[in-house]
Amino acid sequence: MMQISAIKDFVWHGVFDVIVIGFGGAGATSARFAADQGSKVLLLDVAPAGHEGGNTRYCGQLIGGTKDAANFQCYYEHLAAPFKLDQELITTFTKGVSEMENYLSRYLSVTPFSFQAHRNHETVQSVAADFPDYPEYPGADAYDLFTVHAGRTIEDGAFWTQLRAKVLERLDRITIWYSSRAIHLMQDETGAVAGVQVERSGRRLNLFARQGVVLTAGGFENDQTKIQDNLGIPQIVPMGTLYNRGDSIRLSQEVGADQWHNTIYNSGGIYHGLTYAVSGGERGRLTYTWPELYTGSVFVIGADGTRYFNEAEHSRAGYLFRHGAGRHPTQTTHSWIIFDEHQLAKINTVDDEQLHDALSSAKVAESAAKLAEQLGIDPITLSQTIREFNEQATLGHDYAYGRSNDTMAPLSGQLHAVKLQPAILNTQGGPRRNEQAQILNSHNQPIPRLYGAGEAGSITVNQYQAGQDLAELLIFGKIAGDNVAQLSRREINEPVRDAGGLLESDEVEKQYETGPNQYLGVSTNGMGNKLVVRVTVEPVSSRIMDVEVLEQSETENIGQSALQILPKEVVAKNSADVDGVTGASTTVTAFKEAVGAALEQVVQKTEKEN
Repeated sequence: MMQISAIKDFVWHGVFDVIVIGFGGAGATSARFAADQGSKVLLLDVAPAGHEGGNTRYCGQLIGGTKDAANFQCYYEHLAAPFKLDQELITTFTKGVSEMENYLSRYLSVTPFSFQAHRNHETVQSVAADFPDYPEYPGADAYDLFTVHAGRTIEDGAFWTQLRAKVLERLDRITIWYSSRAIHLMQDETGAVAGVQVERSGRRLNLFARQGVVLTAGGFENDQTKIQDNLGIPQIVPMGTLYNRGDSIRLSQEVGADQWHNTIYNSGGIYHGLTYAVSGGERGRLTYTWPELYTGSVFVIGADGTRYFNEAEHSRAGYLFRHGAGRHPTQTTHSWIIFDEHQLAKINTVDDEQLHDALSSAKVAESAAKLAEQLGIDPITLSQTIREFNEQATLGHDYAYGRSNDTMAPLSGQLHAVKLQPAILNTQGGPRRNEQAQILNSHNQPIPRLYGAGEAGSITVNQYQAGQDLAELLIFGKIAGDNVAQLSRREINEPVRDAGGLLESDEVEKQYETGPNQYLGVSTNGMGNKLVVRVTVEPVSSRIMDVEVLEQSETENIGQSALQILPKEVVAKNSADVDGVTGASTTVTAFKEAVGAALEQVVQKTEKEN
């Protein structure tokens, strides 16, 4: 704990009304609502510009809703069971979910797309198995899902774009800092949170919060030590942000906050929560299980060469059911998909760039012994695993894991293996909060002037339903922002020292020059923030002579690589309608949109001149 009254010659470097730690979905929501109450807000994030957004930037963009609060509450209580959650929290969450359609329309200025009302829509069908996740539970039929548009995909980041836009509309009241980490929460002699110490540009700044602080810094899925300590998993690959390292837990612990739900996490992807193996420091790929990966002469082994689950069982946020309870299965450091050449022919028909990219590094061998040697596992064990699988497929019963006979076929001939790693979307653990979004101490009492929202300290106590986290961050983000902004403004007695310009916002509008026959195009639909291009055309024929990417914050390993190639393709083809780049479909879409916007200006100019 950093108690300012105990520090000799203590000084402040800056003063704000409200400080929000974490510019993800919950932080964006808390900041905009605090600003709407008249508070001057500092919104800071450890990620660099273009990588803020936490897991909200990368998730599936599904938002929970309902028109039947009573039945939804019944469903939610069954999701939580047999664990208990404070009834006032459940009631607050249920009420918020029942008002979600109006919330999205009123506060995000969108027309919500209801899955209940469009069950045959392509987007709805793509996630039919998660709508709802637990149809066998009472009240499941009351659950609805919303997206912020009726497009063909739910993974375009549109929800995050809307949340971020609402923050940018309030830059007169919200200061934004990127690449800035909260190091300590500071308390006064009464125990109330007085401010935050922030590391920024190599300096530590003490920032006073007249009204209070909101913790929304996300989970700990990028901290392998916390993963081992809390989840009991040796190593896991994040599929969302690369910047969640448990800051909300660390900061809240030092001011005495109680912690809860630290063993709860959500997964997804292939099977029960696996992703194709990636290099260290890379995001896992949020892909989906295809029938060709769990039906036929194919199965999965753990690091020791044995099967450990029913590959055809539907995974619900990574959970598989054992003895009537949904749990994440025991995770090893890696697994392998094992299949034969007959299955490979089926897999090759699947239209999935990520799958085929993984196949390019598959191990291939003529026998189980030779394959085991390549995989670094015991050949006797792998041979026995294949023999047992083949016997059970022939007998028509999977005695080990209950996989249905119509999904099994014996392996023969050449063998193939694709490496997998355990994956995580987000953790739910963190500081305990109440229905007012106040963070509580170990005596279940609010820590004065400290609030929380988002997945760090989420109310999720057991089973997870798709759309729940985004609904929760909207509901409790608003509650936190509203409540902290209603607190009285305190004055400070300590001196304020000049911070040398470090208090300025990092979010400023950039101006780009254009010369003759040059046009700017903008898109906000990439994986990063704004994507800006400058297109140069030949004055008579309007042929595209050059395309420059002036501003972008796409992902380093995929999106930015695509942007090295795409401008040349546009020039060569003299059109924005260029082919995609493997794994970078969202970046490609944004780039084409930006180039198209620039070329539309050429058309308008030509029409005006004629």
